[in-house]
Amino acid sequence: MIQVTFNFKKNIVTIKGHADFDQYGKDIVCSAVSVLTQFVSEIIKNENLGDFKTKDGYLKINWSNNELSDKLIKYLHDALKSIEESYPDNLKVEVNK
Repeated sequence: MIQVTFNFKKNIVTIKGHADFDQYGKDIVCSAVSVLTQFVSEIIKNENLGDFKTKDGYLKINWSNNELSDKLIKYLHDALKSIEESYPDNLKVEVNK
């Protein structure tokens, strides 16, 4: 299962694990989460809106407080929640308050 945790007070989101929906290369849940997180990470990196750390099965995004990064992270949250609704056994999205 992919576990995503948003901490809006600290401006951190962590994504870890594997969806295990299907075999490698055919896992649509993994693919969807990967595309979304890579898209947001690249914009944050290219626009100097924060940084991120990656390793196999793990991504941590630390974003700066500004309008664009806040919108990107909200988009990421909403999109991942939508996927979670369809695949609750493969993706869990949490918000630390």
